[in-house]
Parts: sequence; structure tokens; C-alpha cells
Amino acid sequence: MATQLKPTDRRVLYLYGVTRSQPAKSVRLMGVDLESPVEAIECEAVICWLSRVSADEFEDSLTKNMENLDWLASASVAHQRAVGGIAQHADILPARFGTVFRDENSLRAHIRHHLRGMERNFLRVKDAEEWGIKIFAIAPVAASGPKARTGREYLQAKAAQLPRKKPAGIPEPELTEFQSAIQGIAEASAPPGRISGGQRGLLFQTSLLVKRNNRSRLESVLRKFSRKWASSRRIEKSGPWPPYSFVSQDPDSL
Repeated sequence: MATQLKPTDRRVLYLYGVTRSQPAKSVRLMGVDLESPVEAIECEAVICWLSRVSADEFEDSLTKNMENLDWLASASVAHQRAVGGIAQHADILPARFGTVFRDENSLRAHIRHHLRGMERNFLRVKDAEEWGIKIFAIAPVAASGPKARTGREYLQAKAAQLPRKKPAGIPEPELTEFQSAIQGIAEASAPPGRISGGQRGLLFQTSLLVKRNNRSRLESVLRKFSRKWASSRRIEKSGPWPPYSFVSQDPDSL
């Protein structure tokens, strides 16, 4: 993905996120360019996690590069892998993809300006993880009809198996019961992103911020509703993730 940097190439600081302190164990991670190691530096009473990357690739040409889907896929996965690796050792406030600074002075000035908002975020995400929850409708199994004898009959049979309309939503009392159950465990919830909203059969989705010691309670609730809805709905859980959704809610965040 990245070209080999020359000694004269200008570099910028690519930020992955901020933690309150250094982990007890050494953290070795590769950066977003798959070449530069992730570093942790003290920065205005917090720890900034960054790597030193090509200014041409991640600042001057970033907008153009993000239109290259191969480049974007590789870089975004590397970014998420670095943030996730840090999150395994400390509570992190993740930075948005593509957050870069010209030098340490500009990074420190940014951190100073946002310290108050970061303190609120640190309190919000302390000892917590993000989980994604989705509910999908289960399509009824179509009854097998007579064997098609012609191409026309085959196409008619396939058309008959297509859903006539969108799946019915979750009845309000059942949805309220489910939401009350999961929100009683979560510290906070966040609306879903737009990308996954068009998934076939998707009835409901949310992101939850859950304390690590409440993970088993969340799993127990999801198992209960999975059994209750076994013939009509499927629950999908993803995570744990760094708390992306719950840091970006704050206007003073990274």
C-alpha cells in the first residue's frame, strides 16, 4: 500500500487515539501504512498513540487516496487493527480515520484544547466496550412445488418464492421489552450508521456501551430473546469494539 519512505520525505503524525496512561505491558503494533510502528508519547497529561507516516500519502493526497477502494480498505483495516490492539491494554478514546498533525506542537495544542471533553469521554467509556446489536427477520421456508418442465415455469416458480413485501416490523410491546432489557445493562446506546441500514431483513439495530463485567448479562439477555424469537427473528451481536460511537457523540472529542 505505502511506498518506501526516503530520508528526505516529510512525515506527519497519524493519531490512533488517546489513553489516560501507559499500559503496564509493552504494546507493539504496526501503523496505518503497514510500515511505521505505533508509538506512545506523553501529551498534556494523557498518552497519544501515533505513527510517523508519509505526508504525501496521508495528508497531501489523502482525499484522492480515499477514492481508491483498495487503498481505503487496506488503510482502514490497519487503522482499526491498531486501535483495537491498544484497546486490549487500556481504555482508549479512538481518533477518526485520517486524523493527522504536522508535528508534536500542533498535536499538543489540539489535546490541550480538547482536554475537558476528553475527561468526560474517559469517564463515559471507563472499563466499557462497544457492542453492535442487530435483529433480522427469518424468511419463511417456501414450500416445494412441482418440478419445472420449462424455463418459463422455472422463472415463475422463482418469482413466487420472492417476498411480496418487506418483513413486518417488531410489534411495539416486544420491541419495548427488548430495548428495556438491553438498556438496563448498557451504560449508553447510540444510533446505527447508515451503511448497514439497507441489509435485507434488518428490523432493528443499535450500538451499546457495556461495562466489561456486564458482558455475561448482555449475552444472557440476547440468548433469552433468541429462544423466544427462534422461529421468526435472528439476533446478531458484533464486538467487542473500541468505543467509536460513544466518543464521537461529544463535540469536544477527538
